[in-house]
Amino acid sequence: MSTLDEDLARLNFEYLMLARECARSNPEEAAWRFGLDRVGIDRLAGMTQEQLREHAESSRAVIQLLPVYTPSNLPLVAYVDLLQPCITRTADETNAV
Repeated sequence: MSTLDEDLARLNFEYLMLARECARSNPEEAAWRFGLDRVGIDRLAGMTQEQLREHAESSRAVIQLLPVYTPSNLPLVAYVDLLQPCITRTADETNAV
């Protein structure tokens, strides 16, 4: 495995571990932070470490970076505020994403 592949696999694995932990502890936040739907959250939360490693070693990035776009009619500070998570209630089993 080349250095690029190794680095990408390591980055993917760390990202997937973080996303899985978030999916397990706070599904609503996982939906917002990682762009997952309910099926994706459930699937990720149920994955073993070995399954995560298999996905991480796919030789493709699992992280998708969001473009930095600021609407022309909105100050950058206001736009950044919109990007902050706004979770005002705790999700329970019945109303989670």
